[in-house]
Amino acid sequence: MANPKNEARRSSYLIFFPLLFIMLILEIVHLPAMIAPYRPDFLALLLIFFASSDPKRINVGWAWCSGLLLDLLSGAPLGFNALILAFQVYIILSQFKSFISFMLWQQIIIIGIVNLIGHIVVYWAGHLIAQGTYSGNFGWPTVVTMVLWPFMMVLLVALWRVFNIISASVKVEKEI
Repeated sequence: MANPKNEARRSSYLIFFPLLFIMLILEIVHLPAMIAPYRPDFLALLLIFFASSDPKRINVGWAWCSGLLLDLLSGAPLGFNALILAFQVYIILSQFKSFISFMLWQQIIIIGIVNLIGHIVVYWAGHLIAQGTYSGNFGWPTVVTMVLWPFMMVLLVALWRVFNIISASVKVEKEI
């Protein structure tokens, strides 16, 4: 049996890029009209987890680039989703330094508040550039995103352990 200290530790990029690709696909896939208003923000959840787990490697810059990719894939105005994703990651990183070590219910509330603010900004900005629709359903994706966070967290932590990922931050490594 191998000594755990001698095992090779891997960078978080090993699972971040394939998961980013999968989340981008989940963001652009067309859903039936009944389910479409409840689509969670998969990409935001992924970026928040990685930014709070490994802030030296995955940060606001990666959120911005991921948002630009989403803008290009979805046909949204360039920088629209990038701004929202970077805003959400920035709020989590700047205001909640040890977000990953918070209790799960606290994380859910924080994710919900930050995501709701993001949806309100998207709704407002869409109306400013005359591409908005008058719909009161911008709160439902936030609720679904909040419900999805614990499942996403368990899945990502399991992948983190299976692939033996090392964080650039020692404190986060002890928490996960």
